[in-house]
This record gives sequence, structure tokens and C-alpha cells, in this order.
Amino acid sequence: MLWGAFTNASQAMQTMDWAMGSVSQNIANVNTTGYKEKETLFKTVLSETHTSPAQTNNSPTKATATTGLDIFGVRPVDRNLITKSGTITSSTTWSDMAINGRGFFIVSQPDSTGAPQTSLTSSSTLYTRAGNFTQKAVNGNNYFTTPEGNFLMGWQADNLGNITANSALSPVYANLGQKADGQATTSIQVVANAPSNATLTGSTKTFTDSTSITDGFGTAQDMTMTWNRVDGDTWTVDFSLPANPASGSVGTITGSPVTVTMDSNGVITSPTTSASGTGFADLTIDWSAGPTLQSTASLDLNSNKPAFASVVETTAIYDNAFNSHNLGMAFEHSANGQWYLRLQPVAAEGSISNLTADGAACGSSIPITFDGSGNLLTPASATFTVDWTATGAGSNTVTLDLRKLTQFSSEPANKLEVKTIDPDGFASGTMDSVEISTDGSVVAHYDNGQTRRIFQIPVASFVSADQLDPVSGTLFRATEQAGDMTVAAITDQGSGASIVASAIETSNVNLEDQFSRMIVTQKAYSVNSNVFKTADEMSQTVRDLIT
Repeated sequence: MLWGAFTNASQAMQTMDWAMGSVSQNIANVNTTGYKEKETLFKTVLSETHTSPAQTNNSPTKATATTGLDIFGVRPVDRNLITKSGTITSSTTWSDMAINGRGFFIVSQPDSTGAPQTSLTSSSTLYTRAGNFTQKAVNGNNYFTTPEGNFLMGWQADNLGNITANSALSPVYANLGQKADGQATTSIQVVANAPSNATLTGSTKTFTDSTSITDGFGTAQDMTMTWNRVDGDTWTVDFSLPANPASGSVGTITGSPVTVTMDSNGVITSPTTSASGTGFADLTIDWSAGPTLQSTASLDLNSNKPAFASVVETTAIYDNAFNSHNLGMAFEHSANGQWYLRLQPVAAEGSISNLTADGAACGSSIPITFDGSGNLLTPASATFTVDWTATGAGSNTVTLDLRKLTQFSSEPANKLEVKTIDPDGFASGTMDSVEISTDGSVVAHYDNGQTRRIFQIPVASFVSADQLDPVSGTLFRATEQAGDMTVAAITDQGSGASIVASAIETSNVNLEDQFSRMIVTQKAYSVNSNVFKTADEMSQTVRDLIT
């Protein structure tokens, strides 16, 4: 039995020594970010078994063997409290992150040169709750790294900030000062009210010209021009002479009516056949009396054309070189519930073509109709192409969303009541700041006012995370005992789980508990050393009796 005392006591002292090492490790890391406590437990272990000789009991046929007392020692068993969370505290470093929920950051060990590994392997992949990341410049990129130099892994977004399905993990970086391309405008959403009490252009206009026509006697006559609207771009002009002119002459006009078309700026584009140029009407007049019985006239339609009653708004539009241009949007009130929209880029920079409304081709204007309640009837959308021939930036097709247009009375009456005109294009910019969103998105801010997600940081979850293999107190490696791993966005957990920016998770060590364990461990060690000393003294006494 003395041998059992020696064995048990020595095993116990070694075990307490191990336990004291765990306590000291925990206390040493009480301020280590993301450190997970190691707890030493105790397990009995069979030291030896004594078997007594066979007993005859005066009967040679009934010999038996009896087993003596089993002697149990003790050995340490470590348990890592990995799933026990530390306290999340704020920090002053923007790149610090804490996981408010389950899971771990995924980090990859560097290659032999200190750069990120080209392929992610199970042996080079580690997991941590320590989010005290810093930046490290490697091969032109500014990577997020742990204090040990491991690279934070995430999903990289495309140029529009989208994460594609089944994206592979790659090292996360954010390059402040990096220039990013802009985006040509492809859509514009208009949220506005066209005032129902705005001035009307009207469908008929009459003008009288008393200077261009002389009858067969050479006397000036009044030529009346009546403009009748056909659609947003087209008018017909009827020409007429007085029925009873002062001279008593009557004339017959050949060439009337004339069809006139205008572009988005109200410039006459047809007729073009006149010898005097575009916008002139050539007429032949047969006079009923006078020395000259027939004359010709070329009348300038530009001087007497109707003026559009328009309310105009201007928005920025970007070409394929990401340069900004002004695009005028002229809303003409032509009749009750009827408007025409004309798009007017700066003439020296670009021109409009291929104008459609709800898929139907238009000329130079988009017809817009409202019902009696001021709600839009047609069109829901329009498309047009801007040709930047003057600037050499090619062309881009733009979709115009008109679904949120209304027509109500407003003041001032001749001003579009704009809530928003939102084009999607923007100029090139330089990344000037980065922030971490609660869903783990790494969002870059640019000096052109744009923001874009460049990465998303997922978390890895295990069936039994406490069975991960500790590489250190803050880094862990996957094991078979930890079970299957799931990599997902933190928001997939629900229940308010999030990534907390400018914050860290502190050690989960309770200092008071560690001091209690230290006292108990030291006491157990002392008691077992006394057992060993007593057993030694007993063995010396036996030795002295024998000698």
C-alpha cells in the first residue's frame, strides 16, 4: 500500500502542477483579445491491482484467488471553453471587429514569403474570435491581418457590390486612395408632380403676316397662318388670304397646308425643300386681278411658330468615359391631362436618338397622359440613346422610369414639383474611407459620394466548437470531433447576430474564479506532498525494523 501512496501522491502532484499551469496561462491572458479559457479537470486512473495467493481452507479441491484493493491515481484532462463568449468592448480602431453571436472569423496562414497563399487548404486555415485586425501591405494590397500575420478571409464583391453565389473565400483588403471607375448612366427614376394648373401650349395657334405677300397690284396683303397640332412633334400650317382685301383682289394659294416637324428643342426640322433653307414654306399664289396674276413666296415659319409652354428640370447624366453632362427634361403641358416630355442634352456635347415609350417608337417627344385623379396612365417607362459624338465617349442607352409621376395642382404653377430625379451613373472616384457594416460587409466610401461593398466577412460555425484544436489561446484548427462546418453571413443566424465594428471581444477568463482555482490547486498540491512525505517516513520506519 505504501507503493500506492507514493504513486498516487506523485501523480497528484504532477496533475496539480499541470492544473496550476492552466491557471497561470489563463491569468497571463486575462487581457488578451479573444482568448479562450483552458480549464483543467481531473480524472481517476488505475494505478495497480493486488491479487492474493490461492487459499486451500483445509480443502485441496477448493483453492480460490481473491483480488486486493485497486489503487486509483489521478491525471489532468483539459477542456477548452471556446464557445464561452467574452465581453464585447468598444475600441478606437476602425478595423477591429467582434462577433455578436456564434461562429469564428476565418483566417489563412501566410506562405513562406509572408504573402497570402494562392489556395486555401484545411491545414492553412484557422479560426478565431479575436478581431483585433490590422492592415498589412503585400503586393500592392492592404490586407486585414491578425497580430500573428494571418489573413482575414471573406467573399469579394464585383464592381457593383454584389456577392455571387458560391463565391470562393479570398483575403480581405481595402486600398485607401485607390481609384475606381465611374458608371455610365443607364437608368433615371423621376419622382415628381407636373402641375395641372401649368400654362397650356394649346393645339391651335394663328398668326398673321402683313409684310411678306403683295397681290397682283403690288399691294401688301395679310397672310394668315393657322398652326394645328398633330402630335408632340408635328403641326400642320394652313395659309389663307383675306376674303375681301382692300384692293378687291382675291388669291388662290397652292402648297397649303404644310406639315411642320420640330425637334426636342423646338427647332423646325421639316420642311427642308425650300430654296431659302429649312423652316421655310414655298407657296404659289394665283391672284384674281392685277398686272401680276401669279407670284411665289417663301415664308419663314421660324418667326411665327408656336412656343412650347414647358417646365424644365436639369439632371446630371454620365457618358461612358464617366464624364458628367447636363440633361434637360422639358415637360410641356399641351392639354388637360396631356403632356409631352422632351430630353435636351447640351447640343455641343450629345444628341438624343431611338426614343421609345412603353416599347413604341417616338419622334422627339414622349407623350404622357394622366387620368382625372392626377394618376399616370402612360407611359410607365421610356428609353433613349444619348450619342456623345461631340465628346467621343460613344453612346449609352438609358431607361427612364416615369411610374411615380403625378399631376396635381401646385404653386408655383409653372414649376415641376420634384421629389427626386435619380440617375444611376457617377464619376470616377478615390476611396477615402472604409467601414464595417453589421452584416459583415466591408463598405468603401469614395470622394465622388459613392459607396460600394467590396467584401463581405462570413463566420464559420461548427457542430461542437469546443472540440476545435487550440493552436494558441486565440487560434483554433478544425477537427473531426468538432463536426461539420458551415460558412455563412452572420445575419443568417437571426436573433440579432451581427458583426460589431470598432469593437473587440475580450478574454473570457474570470479573474476571481482563477484565483479561487489557484488556491485550491496549491492546497491540493501541498496535501499530496505531505502524503508523499508521510509515506516516505513510513517506509523508512519499516526499513529500520527489518534491519
